Amino acid sequence: MTRPLMTLLLALSLSTLGGCTPVEGDRCNPLLFSDECGSGRKCTVPPNCAVAYCCPVSGPATAASCQACPGPDDGGTTD
Repeated sequence: MTRPLMTLLLALSLSTLGGCTPVEGDRCNPLLFSDECGSGRKCTVPPNCAVAYCCPVSGPATAASCQACPGPDDGGTTD
């Protein structure tokens, strides 16, 4: 492998190892093999939304980003 590619892979690996756990309503990546949202939350794409957020697995969500986005019929956009 080339040195720039190895550096990029190392940087990506380190960024996923350390760091803070996202809280409810933070954006997340649903394509990761492990859920980055932490205990009691799951990376979810709310209805009519184009991006994923860390939302509670059970119980009501308190973050507005975990609610359904307004649909195109409501005059809203899908993120």
